[in-house]
Amino acid sequence: IPTSTMLHHVLLLSGLMLAVLFVGASAKSAKPSIVWFLTDDQDQMLGSSFPTKGATPLGKTQALMADMGATANNFFIHTPICCPSRSELLSGRYFHNIKTTCDEDGGNCGCMHVDEAVVNGATFARTLKEDAGYTVGMFGKYLNNMPSPTTGGPGAVTVAGTTVPAGFDAWLGNGGGDYISPSFNTQNISFGGFDIPDGMWHGTEDNYTTATVGNVSIAWIRHVVTEQPDRPFFAYIAPKAAHEPFNPAPWYRESWDPSWPTTEPTSNPAWNSSAAARSDHHGNIATENMISNQAATVITDVFKNRWRTLMSVDDVIADVISACEDLGIADDTYFFYSSDHGFQLGEFNIPMDKRQPYDWDTRIHLLARGPGIKPGSTWNQPATQVDMAPTFLGIAGLSKPATLDGKSLVPLLMPSVYAGEPSTNGKLAASLTQHVGELLARAGPAGASAYAAGWRTAAFIEYYYVEYNTKCVGNCTNPNEAQGYPHKDSWCGDLTPGSNANCWALYGCDTDCYPTESPANNFIVLRSMPGSQFGDTMYAEFETGDLNRAEINFTKVDFHELYNSTADPWQMQNLYNSTSATTLTALHDALRVFASCAGDACP
Repeated sequence: IPTSTMLHHVLLLSGLMLAVLFVGASAKSAKPSIVWFLTDDQDQMLGSSFPTKGATPLGKTQALMADMGATANNFFIHTPICCPSRSELLSGRYFHNIKTTCDEDGGNCGCMHVDEAVVNGATFARTLKEDAGYTVGMFGKYLNNMPSPTTGGPGAVTVAGTTVPAGFDAWLGNGGGDYISPSFNTQNISFGGFDIPDGMWHGTEDNYTTATVGNVSIAWIRHVVTEQPDRPFFAYIAPKAAHEPFNPAPWYRESWDPSWPTTEPTSNPAWNSSAAARSDHHGNIATENMISNQAATVITDVFKNRWRTLMSVDDVIADVISACEDLGIADDTYFFYSSDHGFQLGEFNIPMDKRQPYDWDTRIHLLARGPGIKPGSTWNQPATQVDMAPTFLGIAGLSKPATLDGKSLVPLLMPSVYAGEPSTNGKLAASLTQHVGELLARAGPAGASAYAAGWRTAAFIEYYYVEYNTKCVGNCTNPNEAQGYPHKDSWCGDLTPGSNANCWALYGCDTDCYPTESPANNFIVLRSMPGSQFGDTMYAEFETGDLNRAEINFTKVDFHELYNSTADPWQMQNLYNSTSATTLTALHDALRVFASCAGDACP
């Protein structure tokens, strides 16, 4: 079967069977395998992830991961935009330790200010492969800029124009790409009925990106477990959903469960808020226009289509877990699911996107299932994706390299195991027991209670302005049938075939506009937790500038915001000017500990 046809017809996502034969019996590795699901732009505060707000487009994921694993109540993203967030995940390092400015001639500005070579050459994938013997597969969105011979880092391999960083054995990656007719850089995608040449694979309009990512991921897992049953694997599965332009699979275009809300959350005070309500906020937040009727229609369409894209993610997660069950490895495998940041849908009058310091852009989900993790459990300590690399390495029995800024979440995910109690949910691998023992030894006489008690009381958030990213919804010329959905990706909310409408951004749209950010949007944030020294607060320092033009180190702070998020969850009332100088100094000092830290010195 031609590759393009197979990638379309081997559909797990619409209930059809995977046309990849399973051969072999149950196999178990001495070290646990790990599956990491990562979505794009999936909000938590607006209701599309976990803990749910009641309704969810991810019903199977709720049953298979949330109900059968642990849910984080205070998981945040360190940087609310794609490339830095994913770079921090891969490297286990905070933004200030991997950022770059442009060359003197204005070139080589990095990937949204990230020094890609630093990240690509030192990913957790490389450490897992070289130091713990894992085989690693990358499927879906990697970084917005794909690795090149100059940015791939030491040990990268370039074949037929595709550069793959050291540490990855199978590669079906892109920078996000298209929902319809996706393209992927490829290396070593020859297994389970797929025989894709190294280089670049281009799909047709019959191919939907999430289906492609899901099918190849599952085929690879079946292949490596069958061919190397004693070798642990790490599967990095990162579909495009629910990123702009929010195009669902054609088979889900009109899906909407009667229990689901009919609009995005509009009753919160931040949605289409007045200029007076936004006056004590930074940058473009204070100057946004009121949301027009047309913009409101686009936002509601976007909200619904985002949920529809997540229906395909729900299928992938369920089918990956089902494949692991078929292989007899599900009970010995760790499954994690998160997003690269949150999202806004009309909050502070920005129709869509992210980039801001507020909870709807920075608060995300983390689900974890596996041996030793109590089904249906939750945990409250603040953490970010920077903590995932030490967690993955710890599960593999590896000590955290001193250069990593994050810390292992294992004791928080498995408090009873860390306390020395027998696992009631699967047998623990020797590598994990070794990791727990190492952490206990570091804790000293205080033992198990010391790790959680000594955990940080705040999450650290850091961001540097990228571009205005203005969204215009007026004076649009809608795409013709050949240029619109379902034949091509469409920047429209109404995806009726042949008459796409309620569009934005492209198609000549140039009125009724809303910038997402401005050069005032560089910030560092201390997001403190209830019960901490500062209570449930968000404290932010801003400095106007453009990192592409000059260094920004927050030595020229020109605006502050402070919110009590218990009393004011939508962060409307800036308390900075009414707070004592003593408290402000303490907040500043605590924030600067994070902002200057590196490696083991980070809280």
